[in-house]
Amino acid sequence: MQGAVRLSCVAARSLRCALLACALAVPGGGGFAAEAALSAEVPAEHWKALRLKGLPKDASVAVRVETSGPIIVIFLHQDELKRFPDAVRPAFVGTAERKLSFRVTVPVAGTYYVILDNRKGAAMRDVRLLIQALPARRPEPKPPRKQPGPQGLDAT
Repeated sequence: MQGAVRLSCVAARSLRCALLACALAVPGGGGFAAEAALSAEVPAEHWKALRLKGLPKDASVAVRVETSGPIIVIFLHQDELKRFPDAVRPAFVGTAERKLSFRVTVPVAGTYYVILDNRKGAAMRDVRLLIQALPARRPEPKPPRKQPGPQGLDAT
């Protein structure tokens, strides 16, 4: 890997809280949400990755990207990172011209990466990211089915 985005202490703590909140969300408790903001410089012809450790299955991760110029943004599982930059099967891939927002539901628990790919770029890119982690949504319980029965009958 050519580089990893370094988080400030505040952003790293916020991100750990978000991941912990996802992991510890209890059914029916409403869960917790947290976010982390960070900045990175991605040199021309390079890429950087941000690691998100221990995401639980079905957690929701929202990413907002603001960049000084075009850059490719990829969200993928750690198993796919082993093949990068060769062909990968990311959970998300998109190009941010100036701004890009996306939300991914984590398909398999584990460590994920947000890759900022500027390998085709001719200039350095200043990138700002806002990452929000939300716990898995619990399905609402279905109301009990009404039992069919006699209607309008008098029991006298």
